[in-house]
Amino acid sequence: MNLVTRATVKAFLEIPTATTTYDSLIDSLITQYSKRAERFCNRLFEKTARTQKFNAGRKIIFLPAYPIDESSNLSVTIDDTVQTIDEDYYVYYDEGFIEFDTTPSYTTPLQITVTWTGGYDSESIPDDLQYAVMKQVAFVFRRRKDVGVSSVSLPDGSLAVNSPDDLLPEVRHILRNYRKTPGMR
Repeated sequence: MNLVTRATVKAFLEIPTATTTYDSLIDSLITQYSKRAERFCNRLFEKTARTQKFNAGRKIIFLPAYPIDESSNLSVTIDDTVQTIDEDYYVYYDEGFIEFDTTPSYTTPLQITVTWTGGYDSESIPDDLQYAVMKQVAFVFRRRKDVGVSSVSLPDGSLAVNSPDDLLPEVRHILRNYRKTPGMR
């Protein structure tokens, strides 16, 4: 899922919409950095229906795609026994996790099955998340001819520059707000 549109990036870069010279490059960068944001945040952003199996033995299960859509069907089964919401488990829709009333006993691998719809659709992507990807794409677009340059020497001294391969500090700061820590599985 692309987290920002080509039109938004072109407006930020002040490239006229009628100019199509860089469209394929901008589209490629948008796709690449949208996926990189997902990897950095350790979660899936695209809203879609999903089914995933989990091991028992823990009271909380963190889902990889959230927020969880409250209007869609969410089901949890343990060993093919359907669990009841607000009795057997509780759902934290915005945080993307399920908490069981009692910890399910681990007897076999992958005995819990969760079916849900989670993530963002194109209209619900948070503005700051869009901004972070847009800013990173614009930075890489502008620095695309400086691959490998880490400093510039000038007559009055030298200047260290951000590598176009690194995420910008502001982008990292924004993405941390959406990050699911690797221990939350």
